[in-house]
Amino acid sequence: MRVTHFAQSAARRLRRKLRSWCGTAPLIETLVARFCLGIGIEIGAGKTPRCPRDRTLFLDKNIGDKDSTENADIISDASKIPLPDESMDFVFSSHVLEHMQNTIAVLKEWMRVLHPGGVIFLILPHAHRTLDRCRQLTTLEHHIDDERLGDAIDRTHFKEMKAGWIAAGEADAERYQREWGADIWNWEFRIAHGVLHFHVWTQNEIVRLLQYLGLTIIYVEERVPEREDSFIVVARKSA
Repeated sequence: MRVTHFAQSAARRLRRKLRSWCGTAPLIETLVARFCLGIGIEIGAGKTPRCPRDRTLFLDKNIGDKDSTENADIISDASKIPLPDESMDFVFSSHVLEHMQNTIAVLKEWMRVLHPGGVIFLILPHAHRTLDRCRQLTTLEHHIDDERLGDAIDRTHFKEMKAGWIAAGEADAERYQREWGADIWNWEFRIAHGVLHFHVWTQNEIVRLLQYLGLTIIYVEERVPEREDSFIVVARKSA
């Protein structure tokens, strides 16, 4: 907790500096301009890419879905990126990591494609401000267990997800059917299209996870003004 508090205090100081440099620009845009330098990759950009098109590769897996990236440069799973080792200056991802069961393996893959000193920039759903607000936070030990499972799907997640979403009043079957053309509890469809949150977290859990993987935390923001359900954590790979 002390490390997280320090990171958040540093983030507040940096945010004041960023505002003085960039005026009234939205926070995400300002942070991307500050941290996403050089050539990078944006994982699952969807309909609203955040990184500059002229120096960013866009990766998406589910081309043709209602939320998929238009004109993606790379069509691939986020856990198997067809790029050389240490070829990118930054990896940017917004609301993708929670859809991955084997979080540690995915983060290790993102670290693999980063140059030493490169940056991982994460925007993630905050547990207390999303449909996951009645679910338990995912511990570091849980992530470690999921890595041991490898590619095997841990179906105990599904019971926990369903109970949490119903408790939160988020199980709107009619709306889901209308948007996705599938039954709300069709787990095979959810897996295939990435329409599920395996894990639940706040910025504190993500900081611990990234530090466990040897990354250095350089920015933490608990609430994003232009996306209230989200938090931001930026980390650097060791040089």
